[in-house]
Amino acid sequence: MKNKSTNLILIISVILLVLFSFTFVYLLNIIKNKNNHISAVSITLGRKMAEKQNITALEKKMTELVSIQKQISNYFVDTSNIDKFVEYLENVGSVNGSEVSVNSVDPIKNDKTKILVSLSINGSFSEVVKSIAIIENSPYGITINSLYLNKETVQQSVTTSTPIDTKVTANTKVNPKTIETPVVKKSLWGANISFSVLNL
Repeated sequence: MKNKSTNLILIISVILLVLFSFTFVYLLNIIKNKNNHISAVSITLGRKMAEKQNITALEKKMTELVSIQKQISNYFVDTSNIDKFVEYLENVGSVNGSEVSVNSVDPIKNDKTKILVSLSINGSFSEVVKSIAIIENSPYGITINSLYLNKETVQQSVTTSTPIDTKVTANTKVNPKTIETPVVKKSLWGANISFSVLNL
């Protein structure tokens, strides 16, 4: 009887060992499958995040390219909108107090990528020089071909009225007397500029 009970315990132990072994292997396979699935999901998630970062970087680069394209297009004069460029040149003078007159805007015969502009600037020396500097440093692709500075001296006489008697009483009338001051010489500067500018 002892032998039977030992055999029974042994058989039950072997059955339980096999059952636990199968359960262990089954659970181990489930864990491996879950681990593989999680690895695949994390790899896919990493790829998606990298794609999102790349798309964000590309969008940022695209906005930078749009601003660079605008800067580059501002570098050229659009021949269909030449009026804007002429208006820009004339506004340069009005901002500085000088007078800018565009004399001509002509295409260059042998070069279709440039136009030739001739203009004159009148005002005080500082106004003329400031206008020239602004035009030279404008956002357009300008190459100055020639620049001539001229100085004109204009004579002016100033007329003023002053009273003869500086004491004024209730019964006295003030009689103004016209006094002409000596001739004042005023310098006016002028510049004639010829330059080429890149066009579209």
